[in-house]
Amino acid sequence: MEIKVKKLFNDAEVPTYGSISSAGMDLYAHLGEHEMLLIEPHETVKVGTGIAIEPPVGYFGAVFARSGLATKQGLRPANCVGVCD
Repeated sequence: MEIKVKKLFNDAEVPTYGSISSAGMDLYAHLGEHEMLLIEPHETVKVGTGIAIEPPVGYFGAVFARSGLATKQGLRPANCVGVCD
């Protein structure tokens, strides 16, 4: 199966698998070379990835909170899941 990924910025990172047994891929925030992001408690912030994806026809991509960041740091998508179609 081919998932088309286009970098919108030269320094954007394409998704990667964390290990051979990973069920999904890791996304990376695109903040710029020297930019730092501080998210205050109860604040909602839109963070781009710097990429565009094209799932195969009949499929979609789902963005879920990473369990470690969600439980330990409280970082998760505002609506708990994102859909890329």
